Amino acid sequence: MDARAYRLKCLKESDVFEVDFAEVLQMKTTIIQAATESTNYRQHAMTTAKSLHRVAADITDHDWLQKLEKSGFIPEKNTVWVLEGVLYYLSHSNAMEVLKIIADNCTIAHTVLLADFMNKSSTTLSSSLFHFYSDWPDHLLPSLGFSDVKLSQIGDPDAHFGLLHDPLNLFNKLRSLPRSLQTHPDDGTPCCRLYLVKASGSPN
Repeated sequence: MDARAYRLKCLKESDVFEVDFAEVLQMKTTIIQAATESTNYRQHAMTTAKSLHRVAADITDHDWLQKLEKSGFIPEKNTVWVLEGVLYYLSHSNAMEVLKIIADNCTIAHTVLLADFMNKSSTTLSSSLFHFYSDWPDHLLPSLGFSDVKLSQIGDPDAHFGLLHDPLNLFNKLRSLPRSLQTHPDDGTPCCRLYLVKASGSPN
């Protein structure tokens, strides 16, 4: 469960909205309240964001944006959308609808999207769980209305998290192969990739 609103000081002037299933939000609230009641964690349970709004909604329903706006979200304000560990659990049509709604926001306010995308081979890890994929999200997102897209793979200089220095690491081995390959030429195993994407757009 995301905890950025409790730990990132850069959010002190930002309003944070968390959209999730009602039962997930309730569980998170219970955990935070329990932490607050502990003197050892009281200070850490304080939000660092200007405000935090929890919005019970299912993004596969057509009314999730309306629920977000009823909770105080203002589309005309500059917004960072974080879709972390979300898109690949959705059907293709649901994922595309969510992405298009966010892309449309680029026409009225400066908009940034932070998301991770599985490639097609990655969805074979669990066909019952993973559905949406894009082998080329850096091509997909501009077609929806984003004007600037940056793509990284785990292991890239901006996405190794100080941990992936071994050239034989799986992520580093995949980085050396063309993204168009679906199977590894050495052993025939699927080239399962996870792309970390930052996309942005604005009215001007």
